[in-house]
Amino acid sequence: MSIGFVKNWTLVAGALLLGMGCHSTAQAAAHASGENLMRAYCSGCHQEHAGGLERISAIRKTPEGWIMTLVRMRQVHGLVLGEEVRDSIVRYLADTQGLAPAESAAGRFALERRPNAKDVDLGPDIGVMCGRCHSLARVSLQRRDADEWRKLAATHVGQWTSIEYSASGRDRPWWQIASGPQPDKLGSMFPFSSTAWRDWQARPARDLSGAWVVVGRVPGGKDFYGTARIDREAGGDYQAHYKLADIAGFEFAGDSKAIVYTGYEWRGSAQVGDRALREVYAVSEDGNRITGRWFDADHAEEGGEWIAIRETGPAEVLAVFPQSLRAGSTATVTLVGNGLGAAAASPLSFGAATVATHVQREAHRIRALVKVAPDAAPGLRTVSAGGALGRLVVYTQIDQIDVVPGYAIARVGGGRIDPVTAQFEAIASTRLPGGELLGLGPVEAEWTTSAFDAEAKRTEDEKFAGHFDKRGRFLPSPAGPNPAREFSGDNVGNLTVLAHAPDGKHTVEGRGHLVVTVQRWITPPIY
Repeated sequence: MSIGFVKNWTLVAGALLLGMGCHSTAQAAAHASGENLMRAYCSGCHQEHAGGLERISAIRKTPEGWIMTLVRMRQVHGLVLGEEVRDSIVRYLADTQGLAPAESAAGRFALERRPNAKDVDLGPDIGVMCGRCHSLARVSLQRRDADEWRKLAATHVGQWTSIEYSASGRDRPWWQIASGPQPDKLGSMFPFSSTAWRDWQARPARDLSGAWVVVGRVPGGKDFYGTARIDREAGGDYQAHYKLADIAGFEFAGDSKAIVYTGYEWRGSAQVGDRALREVYAVSEDGNRITGRWFDADHAEEGGEWIAIRETGPAEVLAVFPQSLRAGSTATVTLVGNGLGAAAASPLSFGAATVATHVQREAHRIRALVKVAPDAAPGLRTVSAGGALGRLVVYTQIDQIDVVPGYAIARVGGGRIDPVTAQFEAIASTRLPGGELLGLGPVEAEWTTSAFDAEAKRTEDEKFAGHFDKRGRFLPSPAGPNPAREFSGDNVGNLTVLAHAPDGKHTVEGRGHLVVTVQRWITPPIY
């Protein structure tokens, strides 16, 4: 696969992170010579300095960060790299100048392309100086000493000459701050050298080959579970084969090809059923757990959570489906995990005032018909299966609905830029006798919108901005101009999100906030 110069960041990230055009032997050869390739292609501009290359050797970044650097070298300086060369350089830099798990943790939501996630808080000064153009997660996902942060400020002024005069920058001496105290602060917060990185480099490499138990969380959709078989290729990359089923019993399978950067940064490309998916996962330090997010290759907002543990691991309940049961009800409950006890004599309990019948046991799954007594006291129950423990909530009524996310952005689309949807969930809670709220998990709800304020009502935003589907996904309208709107305006809107969840004879309402705005034309791997 040859992509040439691609303007679409998604394609660039897919080509570089996933290496789908290279055979494993070619990948191994490129990785082995990564340092030589970097010197061959980069030393024309970056001079030898202290055993490395000036600027390059004084920075640490995630794989996505190094990809963005190479794309910028292409766009600004005309650097042309073959696909295998690019992949080898990214591997080398991510492995030798990456971030330790503890260093990338706060900004992982940006790597995983989580929609409507709350940004990291780096304080008001950095928030204004850096956060008005990109996420502060992007700041936190790189490491430089103060002098290198100062050079980065100069690079910004060189590339974006009006940056000092942009919005939120005119009320302060922008350059004096950017070249003076701020680099020292950033160098202290995110230094090039750190104990976390030294300790991570010293740890032994983990081989992820083997059998794994998987559970997945799908906002607005059907959660799933199953197994994965991960095999390591001769060149060091991985292949995975998935056998999965959703909670309704529909079975499906899939395959993935992945690169693991920096010893823990899993970046995969999967075909599961009829969906092409991207995988951005983190491997635990002991190599026994993989967590992260998978998402649609063309729509990063469409995705879900992923957790996998080794089959050979200790007893553990990974998931309980559903998370809660009403007193007096009977429902099928599924447990997924390790050490659940395959033998019929293995102890199984769903807690006080419950009775389990029609128990079906498999190696990593137990399914049972659970009846809750009508007079069962509401509260948390400990689920016990073999040597593994989980949790189940018993409730009598829903007292509160939270719309999650509480604030979201959707984007109109059409033509070259697809719309960006916004997925909401209605998360229920019950109030215990002591007054505290206990979460029940997601519940079905009817989704509608209303004008957020008087101006939104006057401009009829609810009429033009879009609509909900049954699963709580907001589908924005096509991009404008729209002659039916005032001044032929675009189909943007400022909306209140309303979730109405039935609970017996009454309905519980939850509210959120949605802004429907214009297209985003540039979407880098780290926004």
